[in-house]
Amino acid sequence: MDKITVAVPCYNEEPALEPFFEVLTAVAKQMDYVEFEFLFINDGSKDDTLGKIKKLEARDERVKYIS
Repeated sequence: MDKITVAVPCYNEEPALEPFFEVLTAVAKQMDYVEFEFLFINDGSKDDTLGKIKKLEARDERVKYIS
C-alpha cells in the first residue's frame, strides 16, 4: 500500500488543530486505498500547540511530531 505523509507546520495553532485534524482525517478516511501519516512540526509555538499535538498522537497512531 502506498503511503502519504502530510507535513503540517505549526506555530501558535492551538485553537485550529482540532478542527483541522477532523477535516484531515475525514479526507484520509475517504482514501482507504492509501496509508497516511500526519507529521506535525511545531516551530516554537508560545501557546499549547505542542500539548494539543501530543493529545492527537495519543489518540491516533498515524500522528507523529517534531518540536
